[in-house]
Amino acid sequence: MTAFTKPWRSQLIFATQRWWLLFLLVSSSAATQHSAPSAAAASTQARLTTASTTGGKAAFKARILQAAAARPRQDVQQPTLPESLLARGYKGLAPAVMRNWRRLADKLNTPGSNVTVVAFGGSITAGYIDAAPNSSWVDPLMASLRVRYPAVSFSLVNLARGGHDVQAAATCWYQLAPQDADLILVEYSVNGCNGNMWCHSFMAPKIAAYEIFMRRMIRRAPWAALLAVAAFDFTSMGVSLRDSFNHRIAGNTTRLRPHYSSGENFHTRIAHRYGIPMASIRDALYDIFYDDQLLLAVTGMTKEQLLSPAAMIHPSAAGHVLFAKVIWYTLQLTLSNVMAATRGAPGSPQQQQLPVPPPISPKAAAEAGIDPFCAEAAHLEQYATNSTGWSWGEGPRGLPCPHPNCIAWGFSATGAGKTLEFTIDTQNSTSGSALQRRSLLGIFQRSILADWVSKLGPAQLSCVSGCSCRPVQMTFDPSVLRSMGKNNWGNLGVASTEVTPHPQCVVAVTILGSATGQGFFFFNGLAVVPLAKPDLLPIDQRAKYAFRFS
Repeated sequence: MTAFTKPWRSQLIFATQRWWLLFLLVSSSAATQHSAPSAAAASTQARLTTASTTGGKAAFKARILQAAAARPRQDVQQPTLPESLLARGYKGLAPAVMRNWRRLADKLNTPGSNVTVVAFGGSITAGYIDAAPNSSWVDPLMASLRVRYPAVSFSLVNLARGGHDVQAAATCWYQLAPQDADLILVEYSVNGCNGNMWCHSFMAPKIAAYEIFMRRMIRRAPWAALLAVAAFDFTSMGVSLRDSFNHRIAGNTTRLRPHYSSGENFHTRIAHRYGIPMASIRDALYDIFYDDQLLLAVTGMTKEQLLSPAAMIHPSAAGHVLFAKVIWYTLQLTLSNVMAATRGAPGSPQQQQLPVPPPISPKAAAEAGIDPFCAEAAHLEQYATNSTGWSWGEGPRGLPCPHPNCIAWGFSATGAGKTLEFTIDTQNSTSGSALQRRSLLGIFQRSILADWVSKLGPAQLSCVSGCSCRPVQMTFDPSVLRSMGKNNWGNLGVASTEVTPHPQCVVAVTILGSATGQGFFFFNGLAVVPLAKPDLLPIDQRAKYAFRFS
């Protein structure tokens, strides 16, 4: 059994509770089909909370394993999950407050409809699977949709990118989503919040960015139904784990990762604020994932089979199928609840758009409410007006990249003094911002892949003509990595400076001399973000000090 950093009595109680949980799961769901949610979920879940143990531990364990062995074996790519656990992952809402879900339900039930699905997230959503590198949980979810609604034509736009958090999507990638999207899947609870160093407050920049993303996405695709997906890092924590003050944490090498170790708790509150249900992979699987005997008996597979051996945070092909089952359950139950509660002709009040409420996060409330300008990756090249000595191409690719937005296109060069110029509109590119201040963002590669670390050197972002700004340095600095979040969007570094408005603003990227590196620099993009004066309460000001790297 997994070792726990608890007193022996707590370990025994916890282990006994898990075996009782397994007994209930096996006995209550052995003959149940789980392709659709049923009313049994609530009663089964209630029984789980009131269970108590009887009999000797050895005999009890033997009975559980015997019952599990009697269950039919499943295909290696088709792990099972009882409805009592699927229901734990459902974080739904009352149908009357869900944004656009009745519209989605009507469209799915109309033969001949064209339904566009958009996916956002990190590598778990982008799709890095050892056995199937061009797939992720999104694909079995889409397969379930096609089987359930055979008369509907589905199209998928996957805008996920591995190694990046929601701040990149909130500033740039949300603008790539079709404005007529019907269903938008959002998975960002792991990236940027794994370890939860900077996700304990609504003042946290990454939590504010999640809310900003949701608000901008609603403006971008006002008729879309959104579904939040909370993935989780099920790898174990080792003795080398360090807290934010770099002190060694005592414990065993197999400590389970804390339940709060993601952005899910705050993300759920934000999602519900905007009428968005949540599918929690953490809550569905956490109680069984750290005990292989439990996991094998319940799902038919072990942790080693469900996670990728190459990158354990990523699910294997079977793990993605299991994740998809949790998400599919929430999707189906949400649709059925909406249809049952809002019976009537299309165009009924339940189909009307809900108003967008004021933000929760004070930092999100300080946003100007205007879309930024962003030219990142493949969209950057058209703005270059002088790229002599610089090469256009792809950035580092540590894992296969199955979707266009995964590719970190940009300009690269080696050598101090090499200069790259761009001409952008800092006055009109952010519509409606004539009276707003603007921040100029330089976006650059800060990948920690081993073959890049020794090459990367600093560069400077400055204004050349038309506009003015204070020069700012862009650098790959190990001390920045240790600061856990200053000026980075995951594998993208970000340097910002305030810029004056001008329709022909010429900015330059210049490689600086480097005493340690070879002066190599990879530039990914530019953004212009409208600024609003923060209107923080005294309590918000005090909370801000906890996030000095914002």
